[in-house]
Amino acid sequence: MNATSPALIAMLLLLSVCCAVRAAGVSGIVIDTDRSVNSATVQTIVADVTAGCKTDRDKAVALYDFVVRTVWMPYVYGQPKEMIRGRLSSVRDPLKVLNVYGAAGCDIQADIFCTLAHAAGLKARRLDPGFAHGSNEIGWGGAWHWMDVWLPCYVTDETGRIYSYDELMADRSLIDKAAAAGRVSANFMFNPGPDIQAVKNAKNHRAGPAGSGVKKCQYHENLALRPGESCTWLWDHVGKWYWPGEKFACPAFKFAKDAACKQAFPYWEPYRKTIKNGPHPWSDTYYRYYGNAVFTHSVPMTKRGLAAWDAKASNIKDASGGVVAQDARRPAAIEIAFELPYVIADTQVQVASDPGGGKLLVDCSLDDGSTWQPPTTFGPGDPQDEFAIGKPNAREYPAGTTSGHYGFRLRVMLVGTAKLKSLRVTNTTMLNFYSRPWLEVGSNQVTVTCGDAAALAQTPLEVTWCWLEDWKTEKSFTHQVKKASDRCTIRVAGSKRPKMKSIAIACPAR
Repeated sequence: MNATSPALIAMLLLLSVCCAVRAAGVSGIVIDTDRSVNSATVQTIVADVTAGCKTDRDKAVALYDFVVRTVWMPYVYGQPKEMIRGRLSSVRDPLKVLNVYGAAGCDIQADIFCTLAHAAGLKARRLDPGFAHGSNEIGWGGAWHWMDVWLPCYVTDETGRIYSYDELMADRSLIDKAAAAGRVSANFMFNPGPDIQAVKNAKNHRAGPAGSGVKKCQYHENLALRPGESCTWLWDHVGKWYWPGEKFACPAFKFAKDAACKQAFPYWEPYRKTIKNGPHPWSDTYYRYYGNAVFTHSVPMTKRGLAAWDAKASNIKDASGGVVAQDARRPAAIEIAFELPYVIADTQVQVASDPGGGKLLVDCSLDDGSTWQPPTTFGPGDPQDEFAIGKPNAREYPAGTTSGHYGFRLRVMLVGTAKLKSLRVTNTTMLNFYSRPWLEVGSNQVTVTCGDAAALAQTPLEVTWCWLEDWKTEKSFTHQVKKASDRCTIRVAGSKRPKMKSIAIACPAR
């Protein structure tokens, strides 16, 4: 590999002949079951979580339990962070936090709870509890009720009524009495000793002025696959993450007393993992940590296949086992867009080529083609190679890489008689696996919906579920999806909630 002259790069930037062909593929893919929660929208979450609830109190408790078991606390309270309007800022969109990261500080968790409660027809407001913490209250029945999803905590009187924060501040012995009598939430405080003391010592609490906490959700998880692409949701990770500012080995739960949350712990227990040098100062055992979704993109290496991918191509023609420049006196170019629903941790590019008497250049753009990164060059003696344009395990915003982005453009340029034989791209993204559909023991009715029935009829999806029954016996089930709303039944044996391994969604190459 060698450097390329600025003059050649400038000349190649002028190549922009586009094949305007409608991309073949399937978009708007959503997988749901009758035994789990569909986290696609605030409305689907509320509908699934509160199904069967008879009172407003029931709805508030169900949503409280959902947030507690779905979103964990990172070491750095302002996480997660992304580049927003040119600055590294906290992500506050509830759906993005729920689906992409699964982790957030107290303020952001309070906003998620308020947003869901509001969508369920309840009142919600932010609360400053007076001890360097962000919290909230939920309103129904003409009263406010303190329900903190970060600590987590709510306490009740003898009748089961959930106290307001003002009531607890007026008589600070109430929380001790409720805890002693067991009148606390099933998901209750990871550190009850110091946290109860913090409530009792709170000063200048303010209920209400911080606003409703209801956030507008702009994030939309549009999972789309072209022929030759696949996405695998993992209930684990492959060691690649984007988490700027985190000082530990990987993003994971800050505390170590997960079992204190009696309602939520059975959802976490199957995913016990040892993580060295994590944020638990007294334990290497974790039940909550980041997950990965791995996308593989096998680019069709024909002129027609590239057009079906909506690739921009200029001066390209088919050749035996690949594509070459139609006129070898001019450089040829292929430009492909990658748009992903989750934040990218790392991108690996694998190229197989026959440089012949020419060379191959591969570069990427992070601003939709306005500027391009310096290219990687393959010449004689470099017939096959793999290289990264991401930066896994990023503690800082990695400028010039795909990490921290949700999309990029990849360009391959063929100079002289070079032939491009194959191109494979692997994008590893962050994912909250606790927001994914899961299986339960017994019968599970699975529904897969897609946005384009015509595309699905041409290119059926294959969805493969993998799990461990009783956490030890590996099972799998593959469903070929041929309709815009297709259903199947998965039956799970065993006595324990199964340990989910993965769901792979593939759009096979034609």
